[in-house]
Amino acid sequence: MKDQSIRESIVESLPIDEERKRVLNRRLDKLKRDPKDFLRSSYSKRSAQLISKTPIKYKGSNNFTVVSAVYNVGKYLDDYFDSLVNQSLSFKRHIQLILVDDGSTDNSAEIIKKWQKQYPKNITYLYKENGGIASARNLGLNSVKTEWVTFIDSDDFVKNDYFKIIDDAITKDNSIEMAVGNLMFYFDENKTVKNTHSLKYRFKNKKNIVSVLNMDDNINLFVTVTFFKTEYIVKEKIYFSEDIKPNFEDGKFIADYLLSLNSGNVAYLKDAVFYYRKRSDGNSTIDTSWQKKEKFYNILAFGYIPMLEGYKSKYGYVPKNIQWTILYELSWHIKTILNQSGKIDFLEEVQKEEYFQLVKSIFNYIDIEYIVDFNLIGVWFLYKVGMLGAFKNTKPDFQIAYIENIDKEKKQVLIVSFNYLDTLRSYKLNDTDHLPKYSKVVKHSFANQLFVYEQRDWIEFESIEDSLDVYMDNKTARISLFGKQYNDGLKVQKIVEGYTPSDKYRSDDSWILMDRDTQADDNAEHLYRYIIKNHPEQKCYFALNKDSADWSRLQAEGFDLIDFGSNDFEFHLCKASKIISSHFDNYVTNYFKDEYEHSKKFVFLQHGVTTNDLSRWLNYKRNMLCFVTSTLAEFNSIAANNSHYQVGYKEVVLTGFPRHDQLLVDSQQESKTILIMPTWRASAVGKAIGSGNTRAVDEYFMDSDYAQHWHCLLHNEALEKLAEKYDYKIVFAPHANIEPYIAMFDTPNYIDIWQATTATVSIQKLFQQSKLMITDYSSVAFEMGMLNKTVLYYQFDQKEVFSDGHITQRGYFSYENDGFGPVVTEEAELLLELEKILMNNGEPLEPYVTRIKNTFAYRDTNNCQRVYDAIIDLDRPDTTEISVKNIMNYAQQAITHEAWDLALERIENALHHSAITLMQIDEIKQVKENILKTGYQDEPVRLANILWHEKRLQEALDALKQIDDTEASDELLRLRVRLAILNNDFMLARDSQKLLLENYNETCTIEDWQFYTQLAHV
Repeated sequence: MKDQSIRESIVESLPIDEERKRVLNRRLDKLKRDPKDFLRSSYSKRSAQLISKTPIKYKGSNNFTVVSAVYNVGKYLDDYFDSLVNQSLSFKRHIQLILVDDGSTDNSAEIIKKWQKQYPKNITYLYKENGGIASARNLGLNSVKTEWVTFIDSDDFVKNDYFKIIDDAITKDNSIEMAVGNLMFYFDENKTVKNTHSLKYRFKNKKNIVSVLNMDDNINLFVTVTFFKTEYIVKEKIYFSEDIKPNFEDGKFIADYLLSLNSGNVAYLKDAVFYYRKRSDGNSTIDTSWQKKEKFYNILAFGYIPMLEGYKSKYGYVPKNIQWTILYELSWHIKTILNQSGKIDFLEEVQKEEYFQLVKSIFNYIDIEYIVDFNLIGVWFLYKVGMLGAFKNTKPDFQIAYIENIDKEKKQVLIVSFNYLDTLRSYKLNDTDHLPKYSKVVKHSFANQLFVYEQRDWIEFESIEDSLDVYMDNKTARISLFGKQYNDGLKVQKIVEGYTPSDKYRSDDSWILMDRDTQADDNAEHLYRYIIKNHPEQKCYFALNKDSADWSRLQAEGFDLIDFGSNDFEFHLCKASKIISSHFDNYVTNYFKDEYEHSKKFVFLQHGVTTNDLSRWLNYKRNMLCFVTSTLAEFNSIAANNSHYQVGYKEVVLTGFPRHDQLLVDSQQESKTILIMPTWRASAVGKAIGSGNTRAVDEYFMDSDYAQHWHCLLHNEALEKLAEKYDYKIVFAPHANIEPYIAMFDTPNYIDIWQATTATVSIQKLFQQSKLMITDYSSVAFEMGMLNKTVLYYQFDQKEVFSDGHITQRGYFSYENDGFGPVVTEEAELLLELEKILMNNGEPLEPYVTRIKNTFAYRDTNNCQRVYDAIIDLDRPDTTEISVKNIMNYAQQAITHEAWDLALERIENALHHSAITLMQIDEIKQVKENILKTGYQDEPVRLANILWHEKRLQEALDALKQIDDTEASDELLRLRVRLAILNNDFMLARDSQKLLLENYNETCTIEDWQFYTQLAHV
């Protein structure tokens, strides 16, 4: 009884539910009754479980060789070997491995030999000097003796039944000449698998059998997942081209293999799963290929073009799967380089031009229908119009107009369309032409050449009952709304309903302002302070992380704070009508991942003056209806036509930054502080964590070029001597994303450190108390410019920053020609320029004095007021009129396209404009007369009707009299009769009616004959 009591006490105290306690008690009772039977039963169950997890070694019907190139993949090789030697198909019986060490410098050879020792009959190790993956595979191919061969990369691995599934398929169906496994991504960083490859559509069924002579859209690009018959490779002398680099040697090899076949099938096997490793260090061949010149010549010249020529030569045409293979490849080129000229800045100008011409020549082999039908890797209509225009100088047979936004308060709809060649657009509401109230042309460029224009037009409507039709080149365009296309126009009501949010976002007309989620002291804080002081009637909240160093300061000042990420924050976020922020990251613009169901208007206050091209980051962030700028050059670079930005003069306002109002008030011109304030590098810091602004710490940060250069400057004895000689204090204040690494810089004691998270002095005060600044690319230089202070730009990594090392592209602003101080790339040069400035008492020199003076639009401390007015204006009706000049510009477009009716309609609108001048009336009437004189030469009936409508009866009749009676149509004769009567020319009316009865007797009625009788008696 005592044992029972103790047992019950122990079981009762265990942290498991009641059902598990009952099961445990039953097992303990069984153990007590019959220990031997209990152990025997447990052993049997556990054995069965282990066997179920252990692959059974099957005997197959085919033998396979895996040829793998090896280069510095030591840390991945055990996974590779584990997955192969533990295949359910007997490894010892059926699988050979040939590993070709391509001059590795790590422990790869040691690991291979360790496994070779265990399986000496199955694993072959070959070594060669480094020459690339193609040469390594070719060497391995020479040693293949099995019927089938594949090429699994040595950093990848496969599912344990991979080879058995392949073996079963090719055994049961001897028509299979190629078998393809199902590639899935294995993410090294978090050990997760995702079935997200863009070619996964080939595996909808368990087995997809496709004829080699009609593969349609079943393209294949990876020899790593493909099994080939060795006899065809040997017979046709197929090899991996060493000229094709840094990748696509796979695609060319597969294409050559398929070209050698005259019959048979390809099998795509869903359950044969291959794991493609996505390395966390991002240094795989594919990841680094965009930094290599060969990517932009060799692949095209030695891969794509010979491949296309080979098929054209054999068949007289290029099959769809081959064309789609090239489209797939080139689409990656276009998507990667589009509007990012910095990506290819390492190429010489002649190489860029050669690259573009190669791409263009490749499209000679690509059919228009296959471009239009291509639907992989997110290639949508923008890319298709661009490909057709830039590379084939043609247009699609149809056009699509996308409804992208609505401004309900101003009753305007944003319609987006694309063209390369000149295109005439007409937006009709209830069959009446409506010109855009605002229009923006975005120029998309590829390899520094025009790729496609994006036309963004805001069309004003009067009622939700209005019916919208879009015409492009006089043909009805399809209208796309939320992915659904409408071929016969669309009611405005349908658009309004689509952009009407659910009750979750029912607004209380409040505003949420915020800077960073972790930090304030930027434009939003300064604007909020202005609003609560000058417009207390407007309900506003300021969002900030409660752990922020700024929380208590703002709370004491009376800010209505909400804790970012809290339930309270989410509640007010749902209710707010506007989000006003100096930052535009996704945690601001799309916190709930539903774009707030289009219920918010975003006001982008900016964190700093936009000097570089940030369009790729800002574009396609919906509902940004107010973009604040502070310099005229910045304003025009963003809003003007032919930039890369999608926002235009409707959205972009020139108001100045709210924080600059206070910045100007307390500036100290006689201070003696040098402020060192570099920005950050995306390539040097860790990845973002969650939805906020926090990032993981990169343990290799100090190995980065960025850290090394700034560390070297901070520790340069010459810098310390300059500070001592000229009696200056130095403050190091890096970007917020660099703050986690400050301790690693081991900053000398004579340099003060300023951190936003711990500072007792605001960043505004820091600028005011500093005499000059040393930065790299940071927009904080404009704060110093606003204060008429000098900036030194230390840009040791220009090429990297403006190519792939950050989130930006070079923009309108030239640091050398527009900056507020010297630009240097070397540390020694920096120190020389610094001493020149210190010798001038820290004051700016020419030409920088003039640049500083001419840069800013406002220095009147009224920026907050202008920004507030711009926000209020978002909800006001738009009472502006399209100018006469703009109307006539659109009329001229119609004239250019010989759309005479549309041109006249637009001209009439101009002539009825409330602000038209007498001079304009005379000029426009002359344009109209020229159209009537020359535009309708082949349309006399139409011309006569127009003139009749204008009560120009004799001219209308004269237009019809010009037509010979033998060529007069039924319609023309009837109109001539009417006009002749109106002009009292009854003889012409009678003769025309007679001619009508003679020439068109079959279509004439009794009334026509009676009418002629009446005319005969007049």
